[in-house]
Parts: sequence; structure tokens; C-alpha cells
Amino acid sequence: MSSDYDRIRTGIEFMTAYVSGNDLLSAYVAERRREDPAAAEALMDGAAALCALLLHKVAKETGKTEQEILQELARGTHRHEQQFGD
Repeated sequence: MSSDYDRIRTGIEFMTAYVSGNDLLSAYVAERRREDPAAAEALMDGAAALCALLLHKVAKETGKTEQEILQELARGTHRHEQQFGD
């Protein structure tokens, strides 16, 4: 079983590839799959661990609950999609 550090590091690597663009993300995921056929599960787990850490950090900094922050993100994303159709 992976440590929290390893899970979060995997999430950081995955999200770094994600924000770098589709080509780099595709190459990163393909490379991980070559190394380990079960890589998709590890990538999802890492991304979830990173998101949980960031959510906890934002909640602590803002004084809001994690649930409030998630609701705000959902509302903001919905408004954006309504405006821009993304």
C-alpha cells in the first residue's frame, strides 16, 4: 500500500501533466500504463488524495467547511458552463 506522500506525489505528477496540455497528459498516462497496467487506478487515487489535501488546506485558510467549498465550486462550475457552454 502506498503512503500518503506517494499518493499525493502521484497526484501532483498527474495534475502537472494535466495542466501542461492534452499531449503531455496523454503521453504521461501512456507511459504510466506501460509501467503498470493498473496505473489508471493509482492516478485516480493520487488525484483524489491531492484534491483532498488541497480542499482541507483551503477550508482551514478560509474558515469554511470542506462541504461549503465543494458546493461553491459546483455552483461556480455550473455558472461557467451556463455562460460559456464549456
